[in-house]
Amino acid sequence: MTIDKKYSQNIVNVDKSHKHKYTTNISKVIFGFIVFLVIFMIIIPLILLKNKQYNLLEAYMPNIDLIATVITWHGGLFNMWEHLYPPTPLTIYGFSSQTFINYMALLGLTYIVIRETKRTNSIIKGWAFAFVMLLMTYLLPSQVISYAMDNISELLNQSILSRILVLISGFLITGLIIMSEAYVLENYKPQIENIVQKIINIPKLLKK
Repeated sequence: MTIDKKYSQNIVNVDKSHKHKYTTNISKVIFGFIVFLVIFMIIIPLILLKNKQYNLLEAYMPNIDLIATVITWHGGLFNMWEHLYPPTPLTIYGFSSQTFINYMALLGLTYIVIRETKRTNSIIKGWAFAFVMLLMTYLLPSQVISYAMDNISELLNQSILSRILVLISGFLITGLIIMSEAYVLENYKPQIENIVQKIINIPKLLKK
């Protein structure tokens, strides 16, 4: 009995009879990635750096994956961002692009964690940042944002204006998530640090 698979958890396991559904325009995909790279990962960071918006820059770079999620949902002009940051990569191009964006986001996140550790001279305080940021702006939000945009889109018609409104709503949700993260770090840091301290002490307790 043959099971009809529309999606696969592994891009190399996509059923051959369905591969035509995932064909991509290579030049369009590469062009879309270059445009994203130039605008969102070079020009905007340089503008923030030039204007000495260091705090904003530090909040921006670890969340580059959230921006990629929003514009991938929209697709961009001529759908050039259709495979930029897919929830489940079905092509090697989507996988490569997603991996690179995740890598850059994690570099930004780890920089903040290391900087906080060095600034406070405390592994606990630095790791507390990772506890919050990895969950609130890296692991969970992408699916939440896509789900929210899908539902908002269903409430509106399929006009160009509605897609723009959904795109704006996606950026607003992204901003809300980042502000929520900042609120948690600002107001619940002692509680988070207490949890981190207990986790770090587990090996010592096991040795007793």
